[in-house]
Amino acid sequence: MPMSLEEEFEKNWKSVSEEQNRMDDITDRKTWAGIEKKIQKKKSVKKLYWAAAVLIPLFMLLAVFRMADSEEGAKTVDQYVYETLERGKSFRLPDGSIVELNPYSKLTLDKGFGDKDRKMVFMGQGKFNVAKDKEKPFRINAGAFNVQVLGTQFFLDQKSITKKVELFEGKVKIEHGKIVTYLLPKEIWMNDPQRLDYHYYHPEKQRSFTFDRSDYSEAIKQLENTYNISITYPAQFKHKKVSGAFTGNLKEVLSVISFPFNLKPENINEKEIILK
Repeated sequence: MPMSLEEEFEKNWKSVSEEQNRMDDITDRKTWAGIEKKIQKKKSVKKLYWAAAVLIPLFMLLAVFRMADSEEGAKTVDQYVYETLERGKSFRLPDGSIVELNPYSKLTLDKGFGDKDRKMVFMGQGKFNVAKDKEKPFRINAGAFNVQVLGTQFFLDQKSITKKVELFEGKVKIEHGKIVTYLLPKEIWMNDPQRLDYHYYHPEKQRSFTFDRSDYSEAIKQLENTYNISITYPAQFKHKKVSGAFTGNLKEVLSVISFPFNLKPENINEKEIILK
């Protein structure tokens, strides 16, 4: 049965409405898809900005560390450093010299050490066995004083309050301010607040002494000053007289001048002797 005009119009209207609804759904989905894309894009851009904000300073910091490391490396390349901590250690220097560093000591050589000279800076305590080279003096900057040698063996104490250089072999020159001191084997230089630039001798060093009816106390005092040692004796012999010329080391001379009083020396330690 054919549709009436009204029924056909109603059918067409519904068809158009449904089609329009489908189109609206598609349009809405496309619109939301576009919006979501933009949101994601903005999120990505924000993430990128945050990443850049974090990474750029990090890269700059790493670059600074690399520059600092390279500068530190450049400094260490220019010098040789020998250092000890809680244990002493022996080192052979580029010129063949041997240095025995006591604990917590440090020796710094220039890179050109041995080319034209042999300069260094020293802090602490150590024994030096210097390779002989007349053309290149061995120069040590020990802070308040300087030591210069050609080829020798000596002990250097820069660390203690009482500074000390003890020579075993060869010859050294010590410069302390305007005062210059030369040492020969078994001679010692010291500097402390009580005695400035004090020069004395090792107990094994032979020296000559002359006494002309000197008090025993005066003779003992001269030995104490010469060898930087403390000598104790019975007070009743203080004004006994001593005469004669004597040559020998500390023990030999002390034994000879004490023999008339039946006194014999006994070592308490390396800095003290008692006569009994």
